Amino acid sequence: MSLPATLSNGFLPPGVHAARLHDVITRFGVPNPRRQEPGSRLQGLLGPAQSTGRRRRAFIWGSFVTDKPFPRDLDGFLLMQEGFDQVFGQLPHPQRNVFEHERARLLFETDVFWATEAIGADELNAWLSVYQLSRDMVERGIVEVILND
Repeated sequence: MSLPATLSNGFLPPGVHAARLHDVITRFGVPNPRRQEPGSRLQGLLGPAQSTGRRRRAFIWGSFVTDKPFPRDLDGFLLMQEGFDQVFGQLPHPQRNVFEHERARLLFETDVFWATEAIGADELNAWLSVYQLSRDMVERGIVEVILND
C-alpha cells in the first residue's frame, strides 16, 4: 500500500492509490510547516467521519497529494454506508460539520463531497474518474485513505 513517486508534473501517476492515513500524513503532511496544516485538517475531518461508524471509503486529491511545497487545497470524497443520508442531520455537530459542505469548507478549509453506497460501483467509478483530472484536465492519481487499524 505504499504511495508511488510523483511524476515530473508533480502529480501521482493516474489511478487510485490506497495508503494508510499514517502513511499519507508522513508522505504529504510532514515535509514542511505549510504541509502540516492540511495534514492536520485531513485528520480532523476523517476522525469525526470515522466515528459515525458508517464511513466506508475516503478519497483525497488536490495539491496536498502532489510534490508542491506549498499546497493550496485539499479535496475529499467520503463514501458512507447506505442510509446515512437519512440520519446525518441528527449527528452531533463535531460529526455533522464534516458532511455540511460549506461548514466543512470553513472549519477544515477542505471541499468535502460525500454520497452513500446506494450510488453503486459504476457511479462511484465515474466520480473517481472526474477527480482524477486536474483543473487543467491533466490525468493524475488520487489517494484512497485507509484508516489505521
